[in-house]
Amino acid sequence: ATGNIPEGNRRGNDQWLFKQRAPPKQEIQLTPGKGADDLLVPMEELIDSLVKSKRVVAFIKGTRTQPECGFSFNVLNLLNGTQADYETVNVLDERHNPGLREAIKIYSDWPTIPQVYIEGEFVGGADIIQEMSESGELKKMLS
Repeated sequence: ATGNIPEGNRRGNDQWLFKQRAPPKQEIQLTPGKGADDLLVPMEELIDSLVKSKRVVAFIKGTRTQPECGFSFNVLNLLNGTQADYETVNVLDERHNPGLREAIKIYSDWPTIPQVYIEGEFVGGADIIQEMSESGELKKMLS
């Protein structure tokens, strides 16, 4: 069979080239990186300021691109599934977030990590975020 080459298949047509992905959003670091020496205010004040100034914050073990626990990985996937913009904070980064791993548990009065805050309010950990995602409540809250 002969015929004309479809428009999109002609040489030099770049209409169908893949776009470059934007680099992943960086994690929030609560201090410049000298460890506990950087803390000029209590960690609880830094947490409070952060969750009240950002719409959605996930305190996780690891980073957005390299979570270091399965629960954090699942929460990130659920948040990504909503296509909402959110911030992450690595509780294991003692250089930039000294003492955060224990301070966030005290702040929320919740014993486990990850923890998700939406509009300044503690929403829950991995199990609660999973339930909210399954019911459609998470997407509704974030849209």
